[in-house]
Amino acid sequence: MDQLTEFINQLPDFLGVFLLMLSTFLIGYFSAWSMQRSKYLKTLRKINKTTERSKRARDEKDIDVIFTEIKPKIIEVVKETQEELQTDVEEQQEEVPEALPPEEIAQKARTSYITYTLNKPKLNFENFGYAEASERQDLTQINGIGPYIEQKLNEIGIYNYQQISNFKDEDIRVLTELIDFFPGRIERDDWVGQAESLKD
Repeated sequence: MDQLTEFINQLPDFLGVFLLMLSTFLIGYFSAWSMQRSKYLKTLRKINKTTERSKRARDEKDIDVIFTEIKPKIIEVVKETQEELQTDVEEQQEEVPEALPPEEIAQKARTSYITYTLNKPKLNFENFGYAEASERQDLTQINGIGPYIEQKLNEIGIYNYQQISNFKDEDIRVLTELIDFFPGRIERDDWVGQAESLKD
């Protein structure tokens, strides 16, 4: 019995040593496990990066391969399209008569806006004045008048800023019809005001 009582008396010492050894083991085990896990994760990340790089490189090579395979077909289609366009242009050139004089081109460019009315309106030159071709000024200085509109105005008999600055509403309406211009555009561009400032 003495041995049993002695063992029971020493049991707390054994238990303390056992717990100390167990805690040391657990600390060592978990620290080794966490170090191994971090090392494993680093390796896994490196492998993933390498795999992604190789995948991208392979995709880029695939794109290059695809492009080199498709490039001859693209060139062939472009050449065919150019040949078709060239034949169309040649056919159209055969159909086009020789160059027309500028007066006829201007006449053909006009829409049927003027011609659908039975009687063309006439401008009242008494309202804004007469001018000769020798008194001609550069009407393209007025915003809204380009070379084509200037030519139309000159054909009608409008040559200078003085005439335009004297326009009345009825003159603008008639002029809009005669030159086949957008209704209301002369007023919006303020030809009268611009001509007034340019005539000085």
